[in-house]
Amino acid sequence: MTATDWLQLGSLILGVFTLWYLIKYVGYTKLIAEATSKPVVIATRSGVITNPPRLRNIGSGPALDVEWSVSGTKKAGKISYIESDQESEALDVNIHALEHGAVLSGTNKVTLTCSYRSISGRKTTSVSNYDFNSGLFFGASFTE
Repeated sequence: MTATDWLQLGSLILGVFTLWYLIKYVGYTKLIAEATSKPVVIATRSGVITNPPRLRNIGSGPALDVEWSVSGTKKAGKISYIESDQESEALDVNIHALEHGAVLSGTNKVTLTCSYRSISGRKTTSVSNYDFNSGLFFGASFTE
């Protein structure tokens, strides 16, 4: 092989290594961007039981295309977005009216399920359980 052949081979190897490094770098950058602006939506309720629940984004980024539903009912709705560290308007749900059904089911609980996406497009579903014994939402779980 001539010196030119060695130079071309070295350039090819360097180009392949650079491309591999850039692909890895872009992957890490995407993970960092997702971690710094990730929404986390939970259900909250304050005051007396007749106050309707709200959704609160406790994450670091906006929750987009938020859809919610309540177990055992046809109650569901959509919210275009919830900013970070903000609450939605009150949901059109009367939790107090659901208490009788929850007691009859033996669980004394109602589940509020919420799905949303982050600015990177990652979809997440959160499930918050309302316990009529304590009067609080508890045990939120999240799946991506």
